Amino acid sequence: VTTSALRLFLPNFQGQIFDHVIAGSQACMPGTPGAHEGKCGAAKASFLQVILLYLGCSVALGALGGLSSLCFNLISRRIIVSVRETLFRQLIKQDIAFFDGMRTGDLTQRLGSDVRAMASPVTVTLSMLISNTLLLVGGVIMCFVTSWQLSMVAYTTVLPIMHVTEAYAKWSGRINRQIYQHYSDAMSAANEAIANVRTVRAFSAEPAEASRVAGHLSTALAKGIRDSCLGALASMFNNYLDLGAGVLILWYGGSIAMGGGSITVGSLIKYQLYWNMINSAWQALNGLLNSFTRAA
Repeated sequence: VTTSALRLFLPNFQGQIFDHVIAGSQACMPGTPGAHEGKCGAAKASFLQVILLYLGCSVALGALGGLSSLCFNLISRRIIVSVRETLFRQLIKQDIAFFDGMRTGDLTQRLGSDVRAMASPVTVTLSMLISNTLLLVGGVIMCFVTSWQLSMVAYTTVLPIMHVTEAYAKWSGRINRQIYQHYSDAMSAANEAIANVRTVRAFSAEPAEASRVAGHLSTALAKGIRDSCLGALASMFNNYLDLGAGVLILWYGGSIAMGGGSITVGSLIKYQLYWNMINSAWQALNGLLNSFTRAA
């Protein structure tokens, strides 16, 4: 939480730095009345003060980021070990009839890659989920604080992006469950062939077994290609909306700044930095949503 809060303050300092640079360049310009009698020195002192504040926040952010990474890595390792141990304890307690109705490949698949796919969103992306959620909410608030006019223009693209993301996540979740089942079938077929390799050799059934495994893998690959293609189209649509929002921000904000309105050049840069922060956090959360959907 502290790390995300510091990251929210950095664009504010960056915008102030640009405002102080512009003010200092005007005050210290040769030929400006009183430039060397006080205004130039005051402008440089204010600029240096903001730079020192920015440096302090950067140093604190780096230290807190390392500490946060250590904590989440320790938690992730404990979760992986706990999930694998709990799953095996529950499997080993089942009746013999359960094992008669299940294939060895299915069980090993559940204990192996399926556990990893299920736990990965929790272990790998837990810190990303918390930090990006805070950055998204905080960035939206800071955008409205900086300029509500630009915010009303920029957020016209949010609802279409949310609709496309939700539709793709639901469809991707269904097809990825089918993909994992095909991988499980391929693993079961491979285990059966290896366990009965003498019988397979006796009947010269190596090509048939290889074709059976390859058939399951090919089906999984075909569905994976469909998922990738549709994901690329959804990403392209969202990127065009994001780029269009960026153009609107610079055009409308630049018009207000040049007209002497309520937005300065530093405020426009600050708003653009906050918008980029929101965009990055949203894309990261979108990827997390897709990974959670695939793990469901």
